[in-house]
Amino acid sequence: MKLAKRQDGYTLLITLVLILLFVVLGMSLMSLTSSGIAKNEVRQDITRSASLSDKGIDRITSEINHELTIALDSNNGLPRDEFISKLRQTLDKYKCDGSGVLKSESGETGDFEVCIENIDDTKDQNDVVNPLRKLVTFVSVGQSGNKERTLVSKMEIGADNAPEILKYAIGTNIDPKDGLQDGEGNLLLHGGVHVQGDMKVDGNIISRNKGYAYLNGEKWIDSLYPSTKPTPGAETARLVLGKKAYTFNSNLGYSSHISRNDFNSNRNYSNQTNNINALFRTGFAPVVVTRNPVRSPIGISDKQSVYKYVRSGAAHVIKTNSSRVITSADFPNLKVFPSYAWSNNGYTDTGTFELRGDNKFKQFSTLGSLKVANNNTHITVSDGLYIDKSLSIGNGKENVNEFADISLEGTMFVNGDVTIKGAALKSNVLMYVNGNVDIQYSTMNGKSLSNGKTGTFIIFAKGNVKISNNSINQDAPSLIKGFFYSEKDLEMFGVGSNIKIEGGISARRIVLNAIRGQAKSQRFSGSQNFSYGSRGHYFEGESGQGKNGVKSRLQVLYDPDIISTYSDLRQQEPIIYNINPPVERDRSY
Repeated sequence: MKLAKRQDGYTLLITLVLILLFVVLGMSLMSLTSSGIAKNEVRQDITRSASLSDKGIDRITSEINHELTIALDSNNGLPRDEFISKLRQTLDKYKCDGSGVLKSESGETGDFEVCIENIDDTKDQNDVVNPLRKLVTFVSVGQSGNKERTLVSKMEIGADNAPEILKYAIGTNIDPKDGLQDGEGNLLLHGGVHVQGDMKVDGNIISRNKGYAYLNGEKWIDSLYPSTKPTPGAETARLVLGKKAYTFNSNLGYSSHISRNDFNSNRNYSNQTNNINALFRTGFAPVVVTRNPVRSPIGISDKQSVYKYVRSGAAHVIKTNSSRVITSADFPNLKVFPSYAWSNNGYTDTGTFELRGDNKFKQFSTLGSLKVANNNTHITVSDGLYIDKSLSIGNGKENVNEFADISLEGTMFVNGDVTIKGAALKSNVLMYVNGNVDIQYSTMNGKSLSNGKTGTFIIFAKGNVKISNNSINQDAPSLIKGFFYSEKDLEMFGVGSNIKIEGGISARRIVLNAIRGQAKSQRFSGSQNFSYGSRGHYFEGESGQGKNGVKSRLQVLYDPDIISTYSDLRQQEPIIYNINPPVERDRSY
């Protein structure tokens, strides 16, 4: 009996201990759960507050750009001085030291407050102030629950940031507004093309180890695959690829090949999207990167009204005889307009006018065409030159020793075509062209400027751009220092020709044809023979093209100074039409 009573007591004790243990464990578990929930809520508040501070930056920059865009659209553009004033007024409205704090509408997750802490000038690498843009310091505070995050973002706001296309050695573009055109967005690299710098391809990239030339029929000439190198100071060349990558190994019909959009359905093409190295020489392929380029249209046609004026808008009319030749005109402070006067009361403002000698204008506008062909002709225009018809530069000769020495400086608009042939051109030009551009048998170097910079030749064309027949069968390339953009197609040949572009190229579709090494009219050791009749066409053999030191006959080398040159020339435009997207320079929490 005593043992039984003792066992009942032990049972009661064990039961009480177990109950106590479960109570302690339960309380601990509830405490841990409560603590975890609290920590999760804190973490959520931190994340939400950071997100809200980001939204504040997006909101205020969107508001500012919207106000500036409305001001430009409602006035069909603003003069430079008025735009500079409008930019400052708009930014001042949002300063932190006044009533400009922009607040969010009350939300379930929290709120933000954002304003402008500071407004500074923007400067180029030569410490020159750009009045059309400001470096703006935004402060955005996001609050969620009891947590607060402050984001400080420095952004450039204004009107003349360089277009996206100027940031690449080669860029192809797709315009989503007008439907996909033949070959739109594609880059075709045929043979040993050499590119130094980054490439942006909105469409497909296609390459082959043969170059194309028309020599009494279509010919595909043995070569190597193209090669790329990074710009000095960069680790790798980069390729921003919008669609897919292909190689092909058949002698396809050239016209239908370059116009193709669908490559998967044709067995002659091999999809190499996951093996980009297959498109380039071993060791010379770019790295494919993901990037969302900002589309910044040039608005070529919009520029016409900036530069064009007629006789009644001129400060001085130059009256010419029937030859329409103007020699050494010196009007650096006047708006000038040329005319052919056959009598005191009879005149015509059309026809082809020619400039010779040393010419200086504030502005120049003609309703005719313009010819610049004479040796030692120089044209400097400070506020713009307008040509209603076509522009011809050079004497038309094909021998490099006979090219006309010509220099051009300023911003220009050509409503027709531009032809450059037989010119040893030195330039610092930004040119808008409503027609086509044809460049052959010429050299184009940058003009030495008073600020120590070297100028270039930047062309934005609505029509096709073709660069060919430069330094044919020569070992030294024709140097073309410039940037060439086309809303249509750009085509270059470096098979018989030998071309080196320092700057860049951009177009809806780009086709580059090249080999490496020599091209001659006479047979040489190891050459390929594509002669016909009495015409000799001999090209470096494939093995010779692979030797060290043998250079491509078509080189495109990116020039990082192209952006600053563009900005300098763009500032001459008297009317501002477009706002560029904000560019973030720094951010910190």
